[in-house]
Amino acid sequence: MGNIRMAQNEITTELTRKLLAGLAGDRTAYADFLSQLSPILYRLIRRKIPMCDVEDVLQEVLISIHKARHTYDGKRPLMPWVIAIASFRMTDCLRKTYSEMRHIQVDIADYENVLEAVTETPGDNESINEMLVGVGQRERKILSLMHVEGYTASEVGSQLGMKESAVKVAAHRAIKKIREQLKHG
Repeated sequence: MGNIRMAQNEITTELTRKLLAGLAGDRTAYADFLSQLSPILYRLIRRKIPMCDVEDVLQEVLISIHKARHTYDGKRPLMPWVIAIASFRMTDCLRKTYSEMRHIQVDIADYENVLEAVTETPGDNESINEMLVGVGQRERKILSLMHVEGYTASEVGSQLGMKESAVKVAAHRAIKKIREQLKHG
């Protein structure tokens, strides 16, 4: 484990040296910096982003690093600065992906057979309604908006005139009530 840490420190030291040389005008050192940083970023990004978007996000991160290179303080560690930039780009990608997914329209006719099978099961609606008996109307609305319609706690708070933290607490308490009912029911 110590050898891995030492190798990482050597790589980080080398990357820092090349970035600083690049900032001083050495184009070759700067190109080497970006080349050596790319596989590190690739491994980081592929753990968090769908594979189909990894290359695009990698390019966005490299562009952002290039644009923000003047903000790097050579007295501070390099990797937290790099990872912060990468995190912002990954968050942007995920936000866009999930935003697009939220607005996908599906032709209900494609799922006609599935719907028939589900609606033919007697008692499903009754059991869901039974689970919600101990949950207040406001909590039902919160659960519906968050877990059925896919809104965030912040968005639900805006719709219901509540703080985001209050929405989260109400949702948590409602789910806890439902779990207790399932245990004892």
